[in-house]
Amino acid sequence: MLQVHEGQCGLCTHFGEDHTPNGILTQIRSTKEAKEDFIDDCGHPRHSSLHLKVTAVSGCDGFEPVKH
Repeated sequence: MLQVHEGQCGLCTHFGEDHTPNGILTQIRSTKEAKEDFIDDCGHPRHSSLHLKVTAVSGCDGFEPVKH
């Protein structure tokens, strides 16, 4: 398991936003841990045309924290 920190995709509102949140996303956001091989879509508007697949520990300057 990898530790997910503030500023990384796993804690960003755009991580997996193109689908209904599932238990895995909820778990990553609550435990701040993710499997090394877990990837999901980046739905950030600046990147949407690229259809990026990112890990929970990826990151970019467009980070927006998940609102609780």
